[in-house]
Amino acid sequence: MIKYIVPLISIFLISCATSKDEKYTFIGGKIIHPKDDFVIIYDKNNEVVDSIGLKKDNTFLGKLKNIESGLYYFKHGSEWQYLYLEPTDSLLLRLNTWDFDESLVFSGSNANRNNTLIETFLSNEELNRTLNTFHKLPASEFKTKLDSIKDLKSTFLNNYKVSNNEESEEFLSILKIALHYPLYSKLENYIIKNNLKSDPEKLDTTFTSHRSSATLDNENLMFYTPYRDYVYNNLYSEICKKNITNENEFTIKVLKAINKRISSKKFKNKFLREAILNHFYYRTNCTLNNEAFEIYLSLSTNEKDKRDIQLLMKDIKGIKRKQIIPSFKLVGPDGSTTKISQILNRKNTAIYFRNKQYSSNDWVSSRLNYLIDKNPKVQFIVVNIDDNNKEYIKNLGIKHQYYLTPESQAHEFLSSKFPRVVLINKKGVVVNEFCHLSSKKTENQITKL
Repeated sequence: MIKYIVPLISIFLISCATSKDEKYTFIGGKIIHPKDDFVIIYDKNNEVVDSIGLKKDNTFLGKLKNIESGLYYFKHGSEWQYLYLEPTDSLLLRLNTWDFDESLVFSGSNANRNNTLIETFLSNEELNRTLNTFHKLPASEFKTKLDSIKDLKSTFLNNYKVSNNEESEEFLSILKIALHYPLYSKLENYIIKNNLKSDPEKLDTTFTSHRSSATLDNENLMFYTPYRDYVYNNLYSEICKKNITNENEFTIKVLKAINKRISSKKFKNKFLREAILNHFYYRTNCTLNNEAFEIYLSLSTNEKDKRDIQLLMKDIKGIKRKQIIPSFKLVGPDGSTTKISQILNRKNTAIYFRNKQYSSNDWVSSRLNYLIDKNPKVQFIVVNIDDNNKEYIKNLGIKHQYYLTPESQAHEFLSSKFPRVVLINKKGVVVNEFCHLSSKKTENQITKL
């Protein structure tokens, strides 16, 4: 590995040395088996800080101007990972996309921070598999095991502080979250599962003692998975009760809890939007209750989000269950225009209206190829509805892929631009008019076709 990084370091340090502006941060590295031509750096607001092109030897080097200290993340292909950056850092990374997280290693200034974060991430991934087996334990045993793990993590954190006695408080707080918050999430999950039992065990106060120090409202970390997961689990643990059997009632309680407990207007709106979309896409009841949508509209202050949800509600009515799908035209890979009725041709069909803003090509091809292999008697169609009409998904059979022209009548029930799966039986009758490609319920319905 060293032989690949040494030449880059030389270039890297020369670049840094010749820079007269101390507020520039340099980031570079090498990607083995690249999946794309770029490495993209994002900030805490999910906004692009820089898009850095790969050179012919798969190395890259970028210069970020006047950044703030804190967490960022970089993305290559469909995968991503976090970075901690400070102004004037000079950071190199190296990874192999065939083993993205496990192969990722950093060098350069403050590399130790990022290597520690990735090691913590991998440790948590491995630990998570073990912790999942603990949920069947009695409460006292479960808590004892988690306390033991927390002690080990606290020791690790203390040793890191001693070895890095000039480390910034900001990074130390992030490292503490990376180490401890996954455990807090597991405690909240245990509370949820216990509450849903027919005969729940009475939990002592130690199960919630972490809440006195764990925060729910750090705007700078809402995009950080360990923190974000804890926020969600904490909100849900106080709502999930065995006496709540109605999905609509549950969603309304979630919306109200978010509104009450998240003070940041930006993230409150974001969580409200995610909650109402999850309610819709993953509902098990085939009927749709408008009450949750109306409460969402009353609580959110993001006008764009509210318009999107209103368009979604309009789109729901554009295709009706137990009726023939409305007629529309679409364009095949050979450029010919065809009516949807000609493509259906008395076949059980799953149509995925896809907007690439919501899913990567790799994920879509992987998911669809799995469903195609599992359901050989069902016809699968991907219809690209976004602006880049003629872009096709690699690793997915071209015969499955179509796109819409701006004049297509299908836009009448796709006005929100949300992706949707429509299931149609061999009689041409709609079985499910709006479901999610990743939903287990969708998968089961496709199999039943």
